[in-house]
Amino acid sequence: MDPQELTAYLAFIVSVFALMNPLAAVPIYLGLTADLDLEQRRRIPFRTALAAFLIMVIAFIAGETILMMFSVSIPALRIAGGIVILTMGWSMLQAKPSRTRQTNEEAQEDTNRDSIAIIPMAIPVTAGPGAISLMVVAASYPNPIEGQIAIVVAVLFVCVLLWLFLKSATAISRMLGKTGMNVVTRIMGLLMLGVGIEFMAQGIGEMFPGLLVVGNAAN
Repeated sequence: MDPQELTAYLAFIVSVFALMNPLAAVPIYLGLTADLDLEQRRRIPFRTALAAFLIMVIAFIAGETILMMFSVSIPALRIAGGIVILTMGWSMLQAKPSRTRQTNEEAQEDTNRDSIAIIPMAIPVTAGPGAISLMVVAASYPNPIEGQIAIVVAVLFVCVLLWLFLKSATAISRMLGKTGMNVVTRIMGLLMLGVGIEFMAQGIGEMFPGLLVVGNAAN
């Protein structure tokens, strides 16, 4: 892997981490599992990480086919995904939970469920619209088999971090405190804003190539 490919791969890992945002899942996990017994809480982190990994991989493998079924172009998805990511990033920049991840009504309903590992922890809290959009867009690029494996490994790496963070949720919350969690959330939000703008710029450039020609001519 040459330096340029390595840089792009590391940027993809950072994008996956920012969009899945395991740290932002910690307070949600603690709130939803407050009334569960110790044995139930021990099972949830692994199940959440496994479900999130499967959702992301399915989006990567089948996402483009689903888009073709609904006649949605990749540039349109990039623009739509960019808007979703920008919305989430803006909310995180203000240290607020984004309603694209989970609405108040969904949070209230989920407290009455026996298992919250898949809904809402896996989807939409971690493998949400922004993360799924990223995987579908990644599938649209001409990746060789080695590149596809590398993408899946990157997602696996982030999901392992998700499992570790949820497993250590109480210690992380105690160590960082409210201020520390807000700082991390804002940093992730800033990264997500950058990813969202990049998505939108690529989508607009592909959907309206004339704009690029005019821009280059002006320069």
